[in-house]
Amino acid sequence: MVYAEDRSFVAPGQPICVEEEFLPGENVRKLKENLIISTKAGVVEYDKSKRIVNVLPVKIVEEISLRDKVLIEVKEVQEKIAIVEIIAVNNKPLKHRRTAVILPNPKMKQEMGEYIGVGDLVIAEVVTLFSGVIGLSIWKNDLGAVLSICSKCGRVLRKMDKILICIKCENREKRKIVPYYGNIIQLGNILR
Repeated sequence: MVYAEDRSFVAPGQPICVEEEFLPGENVRKLKENLIISTKAGVVEYDKSKRIVNVLPVKIVEEISLRDKVLIEVKEVQEKIAIVEIIAVNNKPLKHRRTAVILPNPKMKQEMGEYIGVGDLVIAEVVTLFSGVIGLSIWKNDLGAVLSICSKCGRVLRKMDKILICIKCENREKRKIVPYYGNIIQLGNILR
């Protein structure tokens, strides 16, 4: 079998070497038959002094961990869940957006559409990371919509007392909002 040469490009799953030659380092994995394969697309690097092989990924995807606070854009709202795109993690914008799911609250009495809407910018917390699926919660007091979009005309909704109103079409909508809803300066600080 031909293995990857030092500094050559490798694809995920591509054999790199056997464990007798080099120990697995970053972005590689050992199979049962002592074969070491790449887990990411990147450049293979053999450290001959330490006898370790690594793959330097072409595309570095930022890590997301449990309890991280994330800024998300709502893409789709279903009855019990919502599909979203993560824009920033812990006040740092992502280079590569990630898809996630807002999970229902067991105490939720209405459909998800009563809490968030498509196009909304929402602060959420990472509560599960299972098989590549990122599960989010918006159910704590400091979580929820930062900016919401009118479902009828697409304009930004303004907070008036406890309800959100569209200034253009006067549509009234409910959302689960953060205490600083509509504060553009606060939103700007999150996206820096």
